[in-house]
Amino acid sequence: MTSTAVSYGVEIIETKALRRNFAPHRHDCYVVGITNQGAQRFGYRGEERCALPGEAFVLHPDEKHDGKPGTDDGYGYTAAYISPEVIADAVGGRGLPFVREAVSRNPALLKAIRNLLDTPPNRCGGFDLVASLAALTDAFLALSGLQSKKVSDQYLAMSRIKDHLRSEWHMGVSMSDLEAQHNLDRYTIARQFRRHFGVSPHRYIVLRRLDNAKRLILTGRSFADAAYASGFSDQSHMARHFLRSFGLPPGRWRRYHKEGQ
Repeated sequence: MTSTAVSYGVEIIETKALRRNFAPHRHDCYVVGITNQGAQRFGYRGEERCALPGEAFVLHPDEKHDGKPGTDDGYGYTAAYISPEVIADAVGGRGLPFVREAVSRNPALLKAIRNLLDTPPNRCGGFDLVASLAALTDAFLALSGLQSKKVSDQYLAMSRIKDHLRSEWHMGVSMSDLEAQHNLDRYTIARQFRRHFGVSPHRYIVLRRLDNAKRLILTGRSFADAAYASGFSDQSHMARHFLRSFGLPPGRWRRYHKEGQ
């Protein structure tokens, strides 16, 4: 597997000849891509899906899924992992678009995904990336039926809460803190944060801790040190969240990433 962080909130992953199974897990981002090889099977929203070569796949943030090869030859794909924050900005403050068809041959969607995956690395912070993301969100909006262009006050409020959580994920932020600092009740925060960013505030914090742990693990830190430095109570606590979020325990996750380097 190869991984390229092309911009804040956008990472491109390429895999080949995958034969391992991934346990059920949830990402905090959109996963959009195209199967290049074999048959990619996955359980998603109560159904078994299969993406064949040339077909697009779209997984919504915080939706449980697994992954497994559909043939003995394995499968491969190229995908973009896109933060809900990026999509929320691109759709102008509307609720996150939900694409119901997890596997698709929709021409506009396929073209938008290919353009995003082909964005030159040395130019991905500029016009090309923005144009590709705009086309992708337009395809999402068309497939989800969202039409309104009004930016809501709730989106602006949730953006402030998101920035608060991102800057203080290591501080142990509570719902009471959010209520007091943002003048909103906890139930509004819980509902609206998920609507605009795809996950709960608590899970957003956990995933920022996992981001830190992944970075430390890939630099050679021990699992115990990475867990402690990232705000987990111990190594087993971190391992449980790894499995829930990536479908692999930390050791296998590290080997999986090292294989592509």
